[in-house]
Amino acid sequence: MEEKSDLSQKYLKGQKMKTEKRAVPLGVQKPGSKLETLTQIAIALIAFGSICLISALVVNFSWGKSISKSLPLQGGIVGPIQVKKDRTVYLVEVFQRVSYGQWSSVTGNVLDQDKNYLFGFGEEFWAESGRDSEGPWAESKNSYKMKMTLQKGTYYFEFESERSRNVSGNITILVHRKRGSPLPFLIAGIIALIIGVVVNEIANQTFTKMIEAIEVD
Repeated sequence: MEEKSDLSQKYLKGQKMKTEKRAVPLGVQKPGSKLETLTQIAIALIAFGSICLISALVVNFSWGKSISKSLPLQGGIVGPIQVKKDRTVYLVEVFQRVSYGQWSSVTGNVLDQDKNYLFGFGEEFWAESGRDSEGPWAESKNSYKMKMTLQKGTYYFEFESERSRNVSGNITILVHRKRGSPLPFLIAGIIALIIGVVVNEIANQTFTKMIEAIEVD
C-alpha cells in the first residue's frame, strides 16, 4: 500500500509540473531561452553599431593646425607638409571665385620630398545665369574637396590653373589633417545596426507589434 501511495504522489507531482509548464503564457521568454539569447545579441549589435557611427563622426574632425595659403591665378606650391605617421588622412579644400560667364580649372598634384609627381586631382569652377519660363536663374561652383591618405614622409601640393580670359580671383588652399578615415566605422556601424534590428525583430517582433497596435487604434 505504501508503494502504491508513493507512486500516486510521484504521478500527481509529475502532472502538476506538466501543468505548470503549460501555464507559461505564449510569447513570454524563459530565462536562458533561445529568444532571450537572440535579444541579447540584438542589443549588443545595436550598441556596437551606434558606437561605430559615433566613432565615424569623431575621426572625421580635423586634428592639429590647418594650413591656409592664397595662390596667384597661375597656381603655386603649398608645403612642405610633414606626415609623421603612415596612413594619415588629409583633406584639401580648393576655392576660387569666378564671375558669371567665366570658368576656371584648378588641378592639384601631390609631390614627394624631391618634388616628383605621385598623383593628381582637380575640378572646374564656373558660374552661369539666365532666364527661362520660370524667371531668372543662377548657378555656380567655386570650391571642391579632396580627401587622401598619405604615408610617413614629406609632401608638396602643386596647383595649376587653366581659365577663361576675365577670371581674376586668387586660388585659396586649405589643408586639414584628420584623425582618420570614417569609412570603416561607417560601414561596420550600418551593417551591425541592420543585423541587430533584424535579429531583434525575429526575437521580439517589435515592429510587427507596433504595426498591429496602430491598426487597432
